[in-house]
Order: sequence, then C-alpha cells, then structure tokens
Amino acid sequence: MAKAKGKEKGADASAEELGPYSDPEILYKNYVKECAAINIEAYGPVKDALTNADNPNRGKQIIVFQPTKEDGNYLGPDGCRALVNAIIAQPFLAAKDIRISGSQIQDSGAAALGSLLAAAARQPSIEPSDQSALQPVWKLEYLELINNDIGHDGALALGRSLFVGMNRSLATLILDFNPLGSAGLAALCKGLQTNSTLKKLSVRFCNIDERGGKPMGEVLRFKRTGLISLDLTSNRLSALGLRDICVGMDLNTSLKTLRLADISLGQSDDDAEALGMFAGVLRKHPSIVAVDLSHNNIGTKGGNMILPAVTENKSITEFKVDSRMDEELFKALFRASAPPTKKKPKGKESK
Repeated sequence: MAKAKGKEKGADASAEELGPYSDPEILYKNYVKECAAINIEAYGPVKDALTNADNPNRGKQIIVFQPTKEDGNYLGPDGCRALVNAIIAQPFLAAKDIRISGSQIQDSGAAALGSLLAAAARQPSIEPSDQSALQPVWKLEYLELINNDIGHDGALALGRSLFVGMNRSLATLILDFNPLGSAGLAALCKGLQTNSTLKKLSVRFCNIDERGGKPMGEVLRFKRTGLISLDLTSNRLSALGLRDICVGMDLNTSLKTLRLADISLGQSDDDAEALGMFAGVLRKHPSIVAVDLSHNNIGTKGGNMILPAVTENKSITEFKVDSRMDEELFKALFRASAPPTKKKPKGKESK
C-alpha cells in the first residue's frame, strides 16, 4: 500500500488537525476572560456566534450584528479588542470570515482587527508540544465592518495591516456606511497600493468627496493589484474624482466590476470631460464586465459620449445608467447582468 503523501508546505489545515486551535467554545471562554480582565460584560451576540451548535459555520464565520432591541448595548471598541485578543492569544485559527455590523467598534476596534490581519503575516505562537510539520497560520479571507463609526484612524490601521508582506489572505473588505472621509480612504489606500491579494473593496456611503479619486486611482495603477470589484456608490466623487479614477484605470487590467452610482455627476462641462475620459478607458479596458452609473444625471449628452465605448467593448455585459436621457439611447446603453450560462451535462448532446 502506497504511503500517504505528507502535507505540502502552506496547505490549509482541517479543523481536526488544528484541534483546540479551531474550537469556538474555547475561543468564547477566552473571550469571556478577556472581557473580565478589562471589566466589561461579554456581549450576547458573540456568544451566539461561537456557541450555537446549530450553526454549520460556527467558528469559521463570526457574525456579530447590533441586537434588534434598542437597549444601547453594543460590542463597542473594548468588546472588539477583547474578541481579537482572544483570537490571537490561544490562537484561534479556524476563522475565515468576520462580519461586525452596527456595533460601534470605532477606530480602536478597527485597529484591533488590523492587528489580527497583520498577525497573519507571522507564525502563531503555539505550544511546543504542538509543533509539527503542520505549521498553521491565520487565513482570514473576508472582513465586513458595516456602520461601525470607523473614521480616518481606523482606516489607517487597516491600511497598514494590508501593506505588502503584512497580509496575504484577505480577499474581501467591506466598510460601507462608515465616516471614513477622503482622508480615511487615502490612508487605507496607502496599504492597498502594494497589496496584490485583495479582490473586493466596498466603501459605499463613506463621506468621500472628489479628493478620494486620486488615492483610489493609484491603487488601480498598481500593476500587481488583484482588485476585481470596487464599489464607491453614494460618495460625492464628482467629475474630478472620476477623472483621477480614470487615470488609474488606464493602466489597470484586473478590474471586472465598478460601481459608481450616485457620485454627483451631472451635466456640467467638467462632467462631460470626465465622461469622455471614462469612455476612453471603457473602450479599451481588457477585463471590465459590469459598470453602474445609475443615479447620476449624465443626460443624453453624456450617454452619447459613452455609448460607442459600451458598444465596442463586448466584455461589458452589465451597464446601469439613469433613465433621464433620450429613451432610445437609454435602451441602447442599459444592460442588465446576463444570467450564468447553464452547462450541459457531460455525455448528453443537444438534439
């Protein structure tokens, strides 16, 4: 009988192999200890996320939402730090997906999560008796922090944790409904300008104005960026911000989805210039598939500027635009996302 091959270096470890390093019950006990150490109560939704045996993703996916009852009780920055400290201390290696929404973790809570992302760059401290060929590491892939009052300093901490060499696992970062501002986005982008593993970034409703276009464009210019989905919906980027994004897109080859709905585009001369640049980028971009310009009043003039690019670039299967333009032009521009093609079962031929 042939010998089973040993694990390749860097291969993912199963929950069984990680043993206590993947037990959410142990993580919860450590979280309670961390809370007691700083004299705060353990937060109920964290207990639900880690101890509910009916949850098939328990431990791998940690979801903490604001409780429906408006009693003023939140995870808060201290609770977030306690949770992160518990994850790092043992360490807990099974978590791949963390979602914290409406919990007021603020900048210091985001900084704590940044330290967790940065910790992924180094080997966790495990007991000497557990040293083996396994070499476990943190593999956090998805981080969602919606509506948590995160501003510039929190964005800066997250950005620093995503510099090249600091984190190689995070693929999705969602920061919607946080008051990052343009300065916060710029701070985040400093790290993303050297990051090649993040695939999706969403910063919807984040108080970003035209100054946010330049740092975002610089991220898109990075030739090793892996970013394929970018959502800047409902930020006041205006024409100036769009122009700076176009400069970045001109050299980009990775982006597939770009959401620019409700970014304060109208029908001024500046808007026309920006839309002309955008049309030029769309015409030749090698990978773009979906674009959303809805809730921007670009009018018939703007629509006519973009139509040739959308028509020529056959890879664009979704294009959303405001209907306040010539009806026939709108019909020519608008493309709903095409449904996925069903593969035929192998061995069966169509008649």
